[in-house]
Parts: sequence; C-alpha cells; structure tokens
Amino acid sequence: MNSRLFILTVLCAWSATFLVSMTKLPASALSPAEMAQCCCQSPADSWSYWTKTRTEPQAPQSFFDRLRKHEITRLTLTFDYQQLSDKKYSSEYFPATISYGNEHWDADLRIRGRYRRRVCSFPPLRIKLSKSMLRAAGLEGHNKFKLVTHCSDDFDYRNNVLREQLTYELYRLVTGQGFRTQLVEVTYRDARTGDAFQRLAILIEDTDEMAAAHAGEECDDCVALGAEQFVAGNPETVALFNYMIGNSDWSAKMQRNVKIVQQQAGGKHILVPYDFDFAALVGVEYAVPNPNFDQVNIKDRVWIWEFETPPVHLDRVLGHFQSKETAVLQYVENFPELDQRTKRQITKYLTGFFQELRDGTFQSSI
Repeated sequence: MNSRLFILTVLCAWSATFLVSMTKLPASALSPAEMAQCCCQSPADSWSYWTKTRTEPQAPQSFFDRLRKHEITRLTLTFDYQQLSDKKYSSEYFPATISYGNEHWDADLRIRGRYRRRVCSFPPLRIKLSKSMLRAAGLEGHNKFKLVTHCSDDFDYRNNVLREQLTYELYRLVTGQGFRTQLVEVTYRDARTGDAFQRLAILIEDTDEMAAAHAGEECDDCVALGAEQFVAGNPETVALFNYMIGNSDWSAKMQRNVKIVQQQAGGKHILVPYDFDFAALVGVEYAVPNPNFDQVNIKDRVWIWEFETPPVHLDRVLGHFQSKETAVLQYVENFPELDQRTKRQITKYLTGFFQELRDGTFQSSI
C-alpha cells in the first residue's frame, strides 16, 4: 500500500469512528452492507451513479427505523385469520394490531403480490399505519410497508426468506442504494381464537421513505422512459444485478418488481428493484422459467434490456461489479443464520457469474 492510500484509509476509518460517536448511532442500527458502504469508496465508485447513494435522515425517526435495532426484530401481528382466505383476491384492507415490545399500533392489512397470493397459503402482506398516529408519536409519516411472509410451510420457507433478505442486502452492498429491509420474527395471532404461531419474514420500508432517501419521489406514471432519462449507469446496474442473481421476473417497461424514483422535479430517474423471490439465488420451489426469454431452467441467466438504445454504460458497470467480487462472496460467507450448505450453493452460483465476466462469456452473449 502506498503512503497516500494508507493515509486515505486511516482518515476514512477515523471519520467513520468520529461520525458514529458524534451521532451516538448504535452499531446494530447499521446493516453489514451499510457498514461496507460507509465513508470510503473505491475509485470505481466515483462515477456518477454511485455518488448518488441514498442519505438517511437523522430525525425525526420513522417507524421502520424504530424496528431496525436488532439483527432480527420480534413483533406480533394480531388479526382475524379468516380474512386471509376471504380477502385473498381482494385489495381491501382489514384491521390488525402490531405489537412491538410494550408498544401496540392499530394497523390495516391487505394481501399483496400477484403470483404469491395464488400459490401461498400465507401470502405476502401490505401493512398500513395511521399517519396521524405516527406523527403523534414523534415519528415520520411513512406508513406503508410490505411484509414478505413465509408463503407456505410446505416449502423450505426459512431458507427462502433468508436468501431473499441476503439478495436485498447484496444489492445495497454493490450499489449503496435500494430498499432497506429488516428480518422480523413474527408471531401471528388469531384475533378470534387466540391461536398463534411464529415465522420469519422480511419487512420492506415504505416506498416514499426509500424515494426520499434517494432525493426524489416515486413516479407512478413514468412510462416509456428512455435509458437516457435515468441516472447514468442505473439501468445497466439493475439489469446486471438481476442477471447476476438469475432473476427474469422483472420489467422496467412494465414496472414489474421495480420502482421508478424521479430525483427532484424534472430530474433524472432511477430504477429500484424489489421482490426477488423468482431469482435463482433465492430458489423458491414455486418459481418457473420465463418463456418470454427462452429460459429453460430457473437457474439459467438471461439478460433483460428493454430500452431502444444500447447499454452505453455497461462496460463501466461491469468493471464496478468485478471490483465487488471479493466483497460479495465474503458477505455471503459471513451472512448469519444461513447454513454452510446453502452458502456453498449461493457462492457457487455467484462465482459462475463473476467467471462469465472474467472470461468474456457474458459480453459475447448479449
């Protein structure tokens, strides 16, 4: 290490320590991916896309922030179980209560997801809290959250949940952007009978909170955007990340499993991916190949680029991903809860991706 790099490394480490001490931020408030992104960036990261990493407001705190104090947060969700079948194909909300420690919050639930609501005995949920109730408690008004549930006990649900959580964290590790997610051990309690059971789930932050952290707002009516209307490198990054994890269940054109954030009024846009259950890296039992891209096996990687113009920033994005290989593989190895067999499977799949970049297989296939 040359002297300039050594001095820079020391200064970055000192800055991180100083900032944490000044803000009194507990170490548990940062995920490993966020710690990996903190303060210091490699030269490849100085490119425009990665200089626009999300910012986390210090105050007031949001409800999601309050739940991110532990590796796995424990909460109780009480509602009428019968509503899961009665409202399975409805967008109607039904009442519930969220209990966290000594706190109890009135909430509304509804079933979400298109495919999962058909195949899951316990489908994913959308949780909505009262904005006025949140603000009365001194919290931000971000009040809508997605809950990725276990789907069914017929599947290897716990591993599936952990693998999807890992996928969210890998996106944040590689890009410094994206949805924040929190593992939660949920006790589901029937409001009528009192029957209860526990399952692992993922809580996804409010879309508006995510958009605000990216200095923008969600754009619901952003259709037929060209690649040039996005922050340089963002579409290529999302496409390559989905290629890396073996996910063909997304579309920028149809806004399927991606959100579009417009940064400031009239500014550039960014794609933010979510819902990775069909990715080979997650490996859920109900995932099926996408015939639109001649995918035969769910593990087959497919390159999805729906814009009319070519991916002009792809070479730089490829270089950035290659620079993250060691960090990505180490992150998988250090990911808590996952067993070693699963880690080996994931590592093997990701290593195949990085090998494609090294030997030019990927570049020659698109």
